[in-house]
Amino acid sequence: MGRPDFRGGRGGGGGRGRGGGDRGGFRGGRGGDRGGRGTRGGGVRGGSRGRGGRGGGGGRGGAGGKKVVVEPHRHPGVFIARSKDDDMLLTKNMVVGESVYGEKRISVDGENQEKIEYRVWNPFRSKLGAAILSGVDNIHMPPGTKVLYLGAASGTTVSHVSDIVGPEGLVYAVEFSHRSGRDLLNVAKKRTNIIPIIEDARHPHKYRMLIGMVDTIFADVAQPDQARIVALNAHHFLKNGGNFVISIKASCIDSTASPEAVFAGEVKKLQSEKLKPKEQLTLEPYERDHAIVVGNYRPVEYKQAFSLFDRDEDGLINPKELSYLIRSLECNPSDNEIQSLIDRVIDEGSSLIDCNQFLIMMSLLHKTRDKDKRRELHEIFTAIDTDNNGVIDSTELRTIMRLINSGVDDIKLTKEEIDEMIAEIDSDKDGRITFNEFARIFEGQI
Repeated sequence: MGRPDFRGGRGGGGGRGRGGGDRGGFRGGRGGDRGGRGTRGGGVRGGSRGRGGRGGGGGRGGAGGKKVVVEPHRHPGVFIARSKDDDMLLTKNMVVGESVYGEKRISVDGENQEKIEYRVWNPFRSKLGAAILSGVDNIHMPPGTKVLYLGAASGTTVSHVSDIVGPEGLVYAVEFSHRSGRDLLNVAKKRTNIIPIIEDARHPHKYRMLIGMVDTIFADVAQPDQARIVALNAHHFLKNGGNFVISIKASCIDSTASPEAVFAGEVKKLQSEKLKPKEQLTLEPYERDHAIVVGNYRPVEYKQAFSLFDRDEDGLINPKELSYLIRSLECNPSDNEIQSLIDRVIDEGSSLIDCNQFLIMMSLLHKTRDKDKRRELHEIFTAIDTDNNGVIDSTELRTIMRLINSGVDDIKLTKEEIDEMIAEIDSDKDGRITFNEFARIFEGQI
């Protein structure tokens, strides 16, 4: 197996950085996009040295009258604004005319002279933005991606991920703090591809009915056990061959050890949990003693697992070995479920199972589990549909919000906000939500 590419940050160096926010611009090192024009706000895959530059002027809603050229970044869904004075990282605004955290907005003419609006992405307020400007090879979030975001906070970076994955993607945003959760809910009201979940990421079983299988996990939880938190969620929700991006803050794990030692320890923990790191880089000058680790999720393949239990290497296992094998893959079926699989797949009179039959059993088991999830989801819908008329109205939707946000009673939604949410979910615009419309909220799960 090749050695993972663990590198230091290649992005803008230099000086102290300050979040630009609504004042426009930000300070940072100068770099270049593979040798291109220097940036202020961090080099886009730029050189490792440079002097800090002053942030560009201007506030929200435009580029201050300066001529700006917007170019696609090498990461799909991310863009670069180039002007005489500043180069800035951008995402295409899903909610035109709206800023999330006071960031500057830039409008340019499209190919057909239509106006396209972009939001400036401040790397001093976003670990993911800092990683991009530090030269990370891949963030694994192209348009259409389903992302599980752990440690969503008030939604600053979540909003940019929402822009990147676009209307065809989804962002499941998990945040434990109720105070930050209120801000996150406000962001999600206008961004229909964000599903906010106010819950502890240490307990993924509490929100398993709200999340389908995802392509990528991004984690910024800043907890001593963050590697374990990522692994738990990966085992529940990350598809085989999916990817993870984790931000590691050394001082949150061990303030007495060197950051390099902490990062190496976290990489070993990830490797022990079937998470295979491929890339590591630091986030200087945007974040001190932080690193980003990127990798993929490779659970034991079914054929490989079968061979481990086929001890005499004759290509066959018995029902008892089958039971141990399936449970070792964390499926945890009951004895009755295993016997049912044997009855359906194995010929009468046979007592041994070959690898192909085992693969068929695993496929049947997953299909059964998917049907069970839909049945459980229908039970939730029925419980919310208190008048049993087969649809959910605005009054009943408040029950959904209490369910999704684990009883956060201090989040009060107005009638107008509830009606707005129904309008976003209600595809036939009859003012009510059917079960199929309700199920589409949890796209990818059923």
